[in-house]
Amino acid sequence: MKISLNWLRDFVTWDWTPEELAHRLTMAGLNVESVTPYVREFPGVVVARVTDCRRHPDADKLSLCTVDDGAGEPLQVVCGAANVQAGQDVLLARVGAVLPGDLRIRKSKIRGVESHGMICSAAELQLAQQSEGILVLEGAPAPGTAADELIGCRDTVLDIEVTPNRPDWLSHFGVAREVAAISGHLLDGPALWSPPKTGGDRPDFPVEIADFADCPRYTAHVARGVKIGPSPRWLQDRLLAVGSRPINNVVDVTNYVMLELGQPLHAFDLKKLSGNRLSVRRGKVGTKLVTLDGIDRALSADDLVIADAAGPVALAGVMGGADSQVDVNTVEILLESAYFDPGAVRRGARRHQLSTEASYRFERGADWDAVEDAAHRALHLLQELASARIDPTVVDRQNPDRREEAPLTIRVAQANRLLGTELSMSEMLALLQSIGLKSQPVGRSGGRQGGDGKFMVTIPSFRRDLHEEVDLIEEIARMHGFDNIADGAAFRGGAGVRRRREDELAETVRGYLAAVGYSEIVTSSFMERADLDRLGLTADDPRREMLAVRNPHSGAETLLRTTLVPSLLRIARHNVNADRDLPFRLFQLNKAFLPGGRRTQDVRHEDERRLPQETWTLQAAVVGRTDRVLGDADAGLLEIKGLLEALSAQLRLPLTLVPQDVEPYLQPGCQWAIRDAGGKAAGSAGLLARKVLREMDLDAPVALCEIELGELELQTSAPRFTAFVRFPAAKRDLSLLVPDGVGYDRVQEVVREAAGPLLQSCVLFDVYRGSGLGEGRAAFGIRLKFQSAKGSLQGKAVDAAVDAVTTALARTLNVELRG
Repeated sequence: MKISLNWLRDFVTWDWTPEELAHRLTMAGLNVESVTPYVREFPGVVVARVTDCRRHPDADKLSLCTVDDGAGEPLQVVCGAANVQAGQDVLLARVGAVLPGDLRIRKSKIRGVESHGMICSAAELQLAQQSEGILVLEGAPAPGTAADELIGCRDTVLDIEVTPNRPDWLSHFGVAREVAAISGHLLDGPALWSPPKTGGDRPDFPVEIADFADCPRYTAHVARGVKIGPSPRWLQDRLLAVGSRPINNVVDVTNYVMLELGQPLHAFDLKKLSGNRLSVRRGKVGTKLVTLDGIDRALSADDLVIADAAGPVALAGVMGGADSQVDVNTVEILLESAYFDPGAVRRGARRHQLSTEASYRFERGADWDAVEDAAHRALHLLQELASARIDPTVVDRQNPDRREEAPLTIRVAQANRLLGTELSMSEMLALLQSIGLKSQPVGRSGGRQGGDGKFMVTIPSFRRDLHEEVDLIEEIARMHGFDNIADGAAFRGGAGVRRRREDELAETVRGYLAAVGYSEIVTSSFMERADLDRLGLTADDPRREMLAVRNPHSGAETLLRTTLVPSLLRIARHNVNADRDLPFRLFQLNKAFLPGGRRTQDVRHEDERRLPQETWTLQAAVVGRTDRVLGDADAGLLEIKGLLEALSAQLRLPLTLVPQDVEPYLQPGCQWAIRDAGGKAAGSAGLLARKVLREMDLDAPVALCEIELGELELQTSAPRFTAFVRFPAAKRDLSLLVPDGVGYDRVQEVVREAAGPLLQSCVLFDVYRGSGLGEGRAAFGIRLKFQSAKGSLQGKAVDAAVDAVTTALARTLNVELRG
């Protein structure tokens, strides 16, 4: 946002240099990116009087002028403007002058006649985008006077980076409010039009709002007898200084007020509107609108438009239509000032790839109260600059269901505790009131620290970013000055902010699964009842008790999900059908909504039903894992089992897998119940049943696990530092003959108990079933790692531990060493 300091001085004064002002604004949160002098000078351009004007002897459209530039000798100048006449005071660019755009003036011959300079138009001096003929001066000083005295300008421009949450800084008045607060000077408002007390209550130009959600407020004023012409020099200077090109007095006024107050306006040529009425509605498929940039745009039902009886005349909040624009023949205008929904404007601007000064402001949220103030400011200027007569009738359509923002309460002690300050309540009140936040104490105030005193703050419509007490405390810190809070100030916030264990657990899980090749998926929280039928859940399964959504997005998914399995299987099916290389691995960390939650007293739940219990659930799956030796089932199951063991170590929480059929959608005999350290159910794992695969139309084996992390989060231990062992480890591989019915989890349990404290890990690296083992046996390959923090292990100590392991396995499980 470019801010002209000349313009800013209309509202507030200060005693600093531009650089110091920029520093103070930056320290208050307005990041000033640059301080740039703005100088518009015209060296070599002077006031001159046309003393004679006659037709060029060899060109009908050229004139041969004699001009007095105050230097003594009259100059002969060839001019192509149709409006040049003898007796006019004009601006002459002498030979050697350099005009904007690096246009150098030289003595030249035009159609055989010498020309000693150029009589300038407003466009050639970049005072207007376009102009018809030369610039004729009214009440000009004597010939020879430098043009700089008439049209020159010296200013300083601040370029401020405005964050999306502070649209009030997208205006000179908004920045002036901040300057007044940090300087302690008074803030003056702009001059506004005062509506007559006897204004009509039946508008001659009615406005219909199709949906107040799209346009909560729309005002329209009619101005008649408008005289279109160039804007005065002071207004042009300010627009040019901040990068806006002057066009004509009416259009310039709308742009000027937008840059001054932050509220976009639009002026329609009243006579070009059909049907004597306007409506704010959505576009219709098949209709088109030619916008001011000359592009014919096809509209859709997502576009918010302003329409008359004949059709759309503007893309609401983005750009007006060419067929209703103000031009040199305009004598009556309809001035629009409105509040459009930010989302509706954003969608229209993006769909048409249009980004305008107006859409930029509407997308960030306009100021409800500024709608009227900006209109009255523009009407005041139109009266002064365009001789407009303002109709007393005002159209002001407002959403009847709009509610004012509720006041916020600040606790003085809490503010001081968070900031490490000792401000009194009166000091806090003064700081907030300096930026337009009206405040008043609640109850009795305390002493220097304010004690337990509180005060209430009314949130104005231009501060849409203030929602909580902490937002207001931040404003107190800004106005008090971050640099006024001493380094090392006593912070009385207790032990500080700690991350939730839930967040730490989720981060650990996500990081580990991504590292081992699992892709995270994010799925919808809704499902359809048929999903539970496909999983084979019984009629009395509590997961069939689902909460219906009152305003569903689609006709099918109308229920909050009670399990994540269907959503994961849909993603798996999509990837299989898209010929993704098999196997692949997926996981999701999301919530399921189970019955049996807490009761609520919220009036939105009239039937007093229980709210669902939101369970934080981890689900991981291996899709399409096959193995020539192990077979389809065992390959996926073993990977999921290994994943659970690794997660148990990562989470520092012993998870136990118990062979047990717990879920109807998993293959009987190929599933486990997952239990926590206390033996409580924490989830399940297994191979998806073939029937479910058919129901889901999924042509690949799926092994999956599901863990309810919400309960585990309470049991996981806090991280502890363990020093690295600097002595080498000793490893031993054992090939074991294991009877059928003995699982690896039981083998590992016996190994760990027998090996003693030197054993660091026990890993299953091979499973073989086949010929040469004897009937009813399998071969397990396990790797044992021994290590001591006290010193290097001797071979005898490792051998003794291995002997203890083999003896215990043989005695307890009838497990033998293989050959």
